[in-house]
Amino acid sequence: MKIYNTKNISNFIGKICFIAEDLKIDLNFDKMSGNCWRVKLKLGPSKKYRRLGFMRKKDGTRSKVNAVCWHGYRDFIIELYKISPDFRIVSAQATYNNKADFYSKYPATGKNNIGSMVDPLPYEEACYCNLNAVTVSSKEIAANNYNLSPSFWINKKRNELNQWEI
Repeated sequence: MKIYNTKNISNFIGKICFIAEDLKIDLNFDKMSGNCWRVKLKLGPSKKYRRLGFMRKKDGTRSKVNAVCWHGYRDFIIELYKISPDFRIVSAQATYNNKADFYSKYPATGKNNIGSMVDPLPYEEACYCNLNAVTVSSKEIAANNYNLSPSFWINKKRNELNQWEI
């Protein structure tokens, strides 16, 4: 991403490095001009914001990608706007002219399909931040015709939870 309107910010690099350290991500950055920095977010050693790939492995699960997920970018930009609400940020997903513009646009970027038309994957779901996991007993599997589809069990458990909430 490119971050504009940085020339009047003292110790800009120190501040973004502090944000990255706090979020447990790594950065690559270089100065494009007196008023613009190109910043690339990289997966840190903790792999806190690891992104899922759009390709599937033989077992049907999505592959891991050594990249920062949508939530990591969102959290970084939120912290960035605490330094200055006037930054103009240009990313592959959107251009944010200021803090207010970011808050109005960023939720929609999470809905962008980064998968295929046949196997869609919204950007906000392509991560390990919100993994869906359920526990299923062998008796439950037998009672449901030995269905081993992860999506079947996740939806079934969600429906069971929703019945209790009504």
